[in-house]
Amino acid sequence: MNGGVLVEGNYFEGVDEPTLVGYAGSDPGTLVQRNNVFVSSGSPESAGSVNSIPYSYSLQSAANAKSSVQLGAGAR
Repeated sequence: MNGGVLVEGNYFEGVDEPTLVGYAGSDPGTLVQRNNVFVSSGSPESAGSVNSIPYSYSLQSAANAKSSVQLGAGAR
């Protein structure tokens, strides 16, 4: 409840509700979504703002996220 979430650089395909603000009877919190790809998916919800991330990171392109996960997922 009342949490803050950053959804960034993801690839959503065939997802009815890719991001939701609030669920069931909980207080909505905040959700910022940016630089995502939505293919055959519903409309993402966003609300409010979140604090800055307190460390540096490099973000992979959302367009490359699907193939990157498929290459590295599963038993080897």
